[in-house]
Amino acid sequence: MQFTEQKKELAILTVEKKTVLGIVGSPRKGGNTETLVDSVLAGASEYGAVPEKVILHDMNISPCRACNSCQKTGKCIQQDDMDILVDLMHKCDVWVLGTPIYWWGPSAQFKAFVDRWYGLDQRLFQEKQIVLTVPMGGENSNLARHTVGMMKEICNYLGMELVETVIAAGMNGKNSVKENRRILEDCRTAGLRVMRNILSRHRQ
Repeated sequence: MQFTEQKKELAILTVEKKTVLGIVGSPRKGGNTETLVDSVLAGASEYGAVPEKVILHDMNISPCRACNSCQKTGKCIQQDDMDILVDLMHKCDVWVLGTPIYWWGPSAQFKAFVDRWYGLDQRLFQEKQIVLTVPMGGENSNLARHTVGMMKEICNYLGMELVETVIAAGMNGKNSVKENRRILEDCRTAGLRVMRNILSRHRQ
């Protein structure tokens, strides 16, 4: 019975071709952050989602200049890869965000990306489903509280839903998370759960 119901849900999502966007905020390619994001995308793919992924370090995204031109014109004065990323963000109902913890906060690449949200039409963010993945070297997951808290407040402010947060503490090596099956399964489950959440919204 459960298997039959899951097949029905999968059929609905496949017809809709939901795209899930993974955004990797670590400068370290193939490291813990990217692995966590990939695992969430894999879980979402099991429900028929089409995965997209961008690596912020590979993109030209300049920091916010605080010039407030966007408040007058409705568009950022800077011409860089943020425009490409915003197009992807528009077409995806689910964003899988990943950042390591650097000095209790997110990476510089991730923070620059989020700061640029200031100049975007806030309708872009409303009702987006967010999965946050946070690897860190420290053993105490509480050390991620500032980054997680920041994203919770931003989601609340912009009308997004932070559906899942996966914190991977004690990940000191580049590939440490690949040896932790529990964390990888948590990410996969998060991907499944966020797609079920999308499905429940579809049924309403």
